[in-house]
Amino acid sequence: MNMIVLMTAAGAPLAMLGLSTPVAPQRDCIFMIHPQITSAVFETKESKIVFPDRPTEYRCSYTRTKGGTDIAFTNQNGWRFELRIGRGDAGTWKASRAEDAVSGRALSPVGNRQ
Repeated sequence: MNMIVLMTAAGAPLAMLGLSTPVAPQRDCIFMIHPQITSAVFETKESKIVFPDRPTEYRCSYTRTKGGTDIAFTNQNGWRFELRIGRGDAGTWKASRAEDAVSGRALSPVGNRQ
C-alpha cells in the first residue's frame, strides 16, 4: 500500500496520502491534493485540516493486522490522523485535536499490500 485516497464523509475526493515503501512499522507520508478535488471541497474544514499551509512529510506508524492496515500520525498543526484500511481496500480516516474532529472515507486503489 503506497497511496490512500481520502474522501469527505459525503464521498467527495479530497487528498491522496503517499507512503514511502516499506519499512514497517515506520514510514514517511505526505498529503497531495487529489486531482479531482473541487473548489467547494477545497474550502471545507476537512481540506483546511489536511492541507494546513504547506506540504509536509510526516513520520507515520504503519501496522498490519488480520483485518487490514492502520496508519497514524500527527500533522504540524497538532491534528492526530488515524486511518484504517480493511482487506477490501476500503476504510475510514479521522483527524482529531482536543474536542474537535473530522472524518471521512478512505480507499487504497492499489490494494492492501505492504
